[in-house]
Amino acid sequence: MSETAKTKLDEKTVVNTKTISKMFNMTERNVRYLVEEGVISRVTHGRYDLIDTVSRYITFLKMSFDGIDENKVMESLEYEKWLHEKAKREKAEIDLAHIKKEMHKADEVEKVQNHMVMAFRSKVLSLPSKLALQLASEDDPKMIEALLERDIHEALSELAEYDAAQYFEEDDTEVEMVGEEDGSKTNNEPI
Repeated sequence: MSETAKTKLDEKTVVNTKTISKMFNMTERNVRYLVEEGVISRVTHGRYDLIDTVSRYITFLKMSFDGIDENKVMESLEYEKWLHEKAKREKAEIDLAHIKKEMHKADEVEKVQNHMVMAFRSKVLSLPSKLALQLASEDDPKMIEALLERDIHEALSELAEYDAAQYFEEDDTEVEMVGEEDGSKTNNEPI
């Protein structure tokens, strides 16, 4: 094979230190220094993944040109990892609070609140037709006030009837738990 023969490059092309030093226009010693500093990495001793090495070296040059300190970049990555872990922990705490029925899901709250408001609306809108005949026959203002107050309080009771159990959707799955003493199984008990 002659020196002018072309080599096909792909994602699996591995080259030696000499090739990298020629590509980067530096000594082989400087290539090894880049490895020691973590700028580039080797596949094995004296062998480099060409695409990964070039990509890492270009990133290093960009960071150097932009004045970005590699230690700050690593600190930033650590901070991002910390934020990610914190978010995962918060999500797990929220899920646990929901399982323990200490927290309601927004869609469950919305469904129950909509039901309560619609029931209240219905009772308030029915007041005129419900009370019209009763109030028409009354002459005593105290009696009219008492009838209005009774039905208004009845309508308001729709908004006052809070039951935490309404906010949790029932699961169709059965949860099996093993009895502590006799080893028997019980169904439909919460976790």
